[in-house]
Amino acid sequence: MAKRRREFRILGMTPSEIFKEFISGSTGKVAMALFIILVVVSIYALIVLPPNFAEIWNNPKYWQLNPQYAPPAWIDSVIGPVYSQQIYVNNYEYSVQQSNGVTYITISFSVDYKYDKPWSEMFVVINNPAIYSLSQPPVLSITVYRPDGSEIVLGPLPIDRRVTTLGVVPEVVGQVNLFYAEKYHITGVIPTGSSATPYIFYTVDGGKLTPLKGVYNFRLVFYVFSQNASSLINKEDLEIVLQGQIYGLMGTDNEGHDLWLGLLAGFPIDLAVGLLTALIIVVIAVVIGIVAGFYGSLVDEGLMRLTDFVILLPAFPLLIVFSVLFRWNIWYAVVFLAIVSWGASARIIRAMIMQIRNAQYIESAIIAGASRMWILRNHILTQIVPYILYLLVTNVPGAILTLTSINFLGLAGSEYPTWGMLLYYAEVFGALTSGYWWWVVPPGLLVAFVAVVFILTAMASEPVVNPRLRYG
Repeated sequence: MAKRRREFRILGMTPSEIFKEFISGSTGKVAMALFIILVVVSIYALIVLPPNFAEIWNNPKYWQLNPQYAPPAWIDSVIGPVYSQQIYVNNYEYSVQQSNGVTYITISFSVDYKYDKPWSEMFVVINNPAIYSLSQPPVLSITVYRPDGSEIVLGPLPIDRRVTTLGVVPEVVGQVNLFYAEKYHITGVIPTGSSATPYIFYTVDGGKLTPLKGVYNFRLVFYVFSQNASSLINKEDLEIVLQGQIYGLMGTDNEGHDLWLGLLAGFPIDLAVGLLTALIIVVIAVVIGIVAGFYGSLVDEGLMRLTDFVILLPAFPLLIVFSVLFRWNIWYAVVFLAIVSWGASARIIRAMIMQIRNAQYIESAIIAGASRMWILRNHILTQIVPYILYLLVTNVPGAILTLTSINFLGLAGSEYPTWGMLLYYAEVFGALTSGYWWWVVPPGLLVAFVAVVFILTAMASEPVVNPRLRYG
C-alpha cells in the first residue's frame, strides 16, 4: 500500500488553504488585486526604462527640448484645445540641390495651429557632429507662410551646434518684431528676454495680439558649403521640434523631466526600499526573538535589554542627523532604519516562542530525545511563519513613508528618481503654491497607494495569522 505524502502545513493549513482564506473576504481580494498591479507596474518599469536611466534622468541636456512646468497632455481633452501639443516633425519633404560648390537642402512641412496658446519654442537639431567640423558652418533660412497669406522670413542663421533654439536668436527676434512693425505698425511686440517663436502664430485684432489659427507652412533651406552635405544633414540626423505648452501623461518639472518616467521609475525603487527595509527588520527580529525566547536565561536577559535600548532610540531624528553628517544615499538609510526599527517585532517573536516552548508537545519531543534544531524546525518555525510574513507586510508601509519623508527633506537621495525626491524638488521650486499640481499630487498619491496596498494585505492576513478570527 502506497504511503500518503505528508502535506506541508502552517497552523494546520496547507498553502492553498492559506491563500483561499486570504482572498475569502473583500479586503483580501482588493489587496491581492492592488498588489498585482503594484508588482506588474514595477516589472513594466524595469523592462521599459533603459539600464542607464539614472544617468539620463540627471542629464539636463537630454530634456532640453521638453517644455518646463508643462501640465499633462490630456488636459486639452478636458478643457478643449487650449494648450499646444509637443510636436516632433518627422513627416516633411526633403530635397537636395547643388550649385557652385554649395549644397541646398530644403525641408518643407505644415502644422495645423488650433490652440489658444501657441508653441513656446522651435528647435532644429542635427545629430551629426561632422557638420560642425566644416571650415564654414551651414546657414539656415526659414520662411513661414501664415494662414492669412503673409510671410515671415527668418535668417540666415549659422548652425554651429547640435541644438539651435530659433526663438531666442537676436536676429529672429528682430525679424519678427520688424514683421509686426511693417504689417501692423506695432513696435516692440516681443518682451525683452522672451522667445520670438510664439509670436509667429499671432495676429493683431483691435490693437491686441490674438492667436491666428490655421495651417502654417514652413520652408527651411540649409546652405551647406560642402559637396557631400546630404550625408551630413539627412533625415536620420535631422530633428525639428515645436515645443508645446503641455507634455506627456504626467507633465514636466522645472528641468523638463518627463514626470511620467520619474513616477514609473519610482515604482520598483520605492517598492524595493520598503521590502528591503522590512526584510532586514524581520530577519533581525526573528533571530533575536528566537534566540531569546528559545534559550532564555542570561541570553534572554541580555538580548531583551538590547531590544529595549533599540526601542527607545529615536529612529527618525537619528536618520536625519546621520544622513546630513555622512551624506548617506537611500540604501545606507535603508540599512540604518532597519537596524534601529526591529525592537518591537523582536519582542513579539520572543513572546510567541516562549508560549510555544512551554507547550506539552515540546516537552514530549525533548523527552523523546529530539534536538533543539529539530524542535525549532518542525514545531516552532511552522507556527511563527505566518506571523513573520505578517510582520514583513506591516513593516513595509512604515519604511516607505519614513524614507519618503527623508527624501522630502532632501536627504538620502538616489540616482534614480524616488517619489520622495520628486516631492522635495516640487517643494523647493514652489510647485504647489504656483499651481503645478501634476508635480505634487501624483507622487503623493502613489506613496499613499503603496501604503494602502500593504495595510490591506496585513488586514486580510489577520484571519490566517489568528485562528480565533478564522473560527470565531
